Amino acid sequence: MSKRWRRVLGNRRSARELDALSPADRFRLAEDVGLAGSDVRRFNCTHDGPERLMPLRLSALGIDPGYVKHGLPAAYRDLERVCATCKSAHRCERDLARGDAQAGMSGYCPNAPTIDALVVGRIP
Repeated sequence: MSKRWRRVLGNRRSARELDALSPADRFRLAEDVGLAGSDVRRFNCTHDGPERLMPLRLSALGIDPGYVKHGLPAAYRDLERVCATCKSAHRCERDLARGDAQAGMSGYCPNAPTIDALVVGRIP
């Protein structure tokens, strides 16, 4: 519960910081992270998927998250962005806790196609 409360407070702080930016600065920020200008204000992750779950899933599938983060930064940012919008973080966490990173992933993980491409080496 305390983790969730800290996340809520952090989200509020982030929202205030975004509100303090000029529209031009918000647009540049959105471009930097690969979002449409109107999406940056709505982008509010309520789970720790991008920081914890997504790297765990990559590792469990035999992909080095550090390599992807530094060797394929655009792909990693996209994985983080998509993961942050996911509504199945609890299911993902349960699957990973059971040690079953592949279970049902294609049914609920919006990053499944990108992760599959990384597994088979289709993303250089």
